[in-house]
Amino acid sequence: MSEPLLDSLELAAAKAGDIAPAVYERYFERCPDSRTIMIHTDSYMRGRMLDEVFRLLMSGDVEEEREYLEFETTNHRAYGAAPHMYENVLLAVRDVVTDVLGSEFSAEMDVAWKQRVQELLAIIRLFTAAA
Repeated sequence: MSEPLLDSLELAAAKAGDIAPAVYERYFERCPDSRTIMIHTDSYMRGRMLDEVFRLLMSGDVEEEREYLEFETTNHRAYGAAPHMYENVLLAVRDVVTDVLGSEFSAEMDVAWKQRVQELLAIIRLFTAAA
């Protein structure tokens, strides 16, 4: 786990509390077509999904998440999830954390976020490209 990424999440939580509503607002701005396929979800389900996104971001080794990501991308395909939606949700979390932290969002945090998002997307793309 990248310490700067974890630090950014902890600081954002300390400053803003629950960032889930802001993340989903940003996600739907970045990816309007996702709003349609998520119309059936409630705040509880969205919270659970976002908890998994946070868990993936904080994972010690994303390679250990390969099976989980394959399972989830397969399941989400049935709901109409498109490959670009995964990147958009990860970037929405990063955007909100960046906004909350403002000048406290360091260059090291930025590098850590870029690296983790790319690591996750590399695995996700393996499974979404096969669809």
